[in-house]
Amino acid sequence: MHVSGPQEGRDPRSDDAGIPPPRVAVIGARRVRAGTGPFLALQAARAGAQVEAVLGTRPGSVREAAEWLAERGLRVRPYTDYRELFEDVQPEVLIIASPLGTHRPWLQAGLDVGAHVYCEKPLITAPAETAHAMARAYAAAELVLAENCQWPHVLPAFRALHPDVDPAQATRFRMLLAPPERGLARWQESLSHPLSLLQEIAPGPAELSDVRFQEAGSDAPDARLHFTWKTLDRTLDCEVVLEDLDTWPRPAEFALDDALCRRRIRAEDYAMRVQSGEDPPRSVALPDPMEASLRAFLARVDVVRRGGTAPLDEALVRRQALLERLLEVYRRHARP
Repeated sequence: MHVSGPQEGRDPRSDDAGIPPPRVAVIGARRVRAGTGPFLALQAARAGAQVEAVLGTRPGSVREAAEWLAERGLRVRPYTDYRELFEDVQPEVLIIASPLGTHRPWLQAGLDVGAHVYCEKPLITAPAETAHAMARAYAAAELVLAENCQWPHVLPAFRALHPDVDPAQATRFRMLLAPPERGLARWQESLSHPLSLLQEIAPGPAELSDVRFQEAGSDAPDARLHFTWKTLDRTLDCEVVLEDLDTWPRPAEFALDDALCRRRIRAEDYAMRVQSGEDPPRSVALPDPMEASLRAFLARVDVVRRGGTAPLDEALVRRQALLERLLEVYRRHARP
């Protein structure tokens, strides 16, 4: 069944052309360590996709995931055997919401069965050449490959909050996040956020210079990263701060020059707003950026299903190389 909700962009449900909605399977739909799987399943259904199945590693956990979704109006079949799932469902779309170390084999599985893939970030932490080869293989097969990067979809709210600020003219960028991990893991989980946002603010091939980590050890309560982002016609001085805050919802914000955009989440219903830095702050509503990211992916899938092409996502490929560069500097910094 479909979960009703607001529509954004092209609706991938059946239309007068007779194209049925895409069949979707979610890999890793249980909410463990703040996992996104169950939310992505509901959001895909709200967007009109036919979410058929969830895959888990244990019968008990995958049943719990299916029951959690059923309570919210979405009935799916639970699986622990991916071969059985692929045979029964023949998914056209895979949503990979499993832990980072499992992404590469699932990306290959999606390619093998001819499925479009929406993958949790980061895509792969192997050498960037591996991610590039994977992206090229998807494009050659006319399959859409996307990474769950939400923050570019916050920019419309930023512009509404700061109508007099032009992101294209900014020279300073700062982002604050509060991931629960420590050491290398928290940088692996966090860096796709600022990188994807910077790609939207200053697009095109980018070089990183003056990369410096501070207090970046596994026992450090907070950590900071400084670097310079340079494209053909833009230079931004950048800082990423990872705070050790055991609060929920976890704080997150970014600033362009002196214009602050602080995310606020109402815990009872997960409604989002962004606030400015004044006292008292101004605020505007923020549609869920993860849902906006997923809908943008499904719109690209819809184009391909209607006979369009799936060109290589150059921004995704570049982001993997930038991520690898930053993580390598971190590893050298943290090495005893």
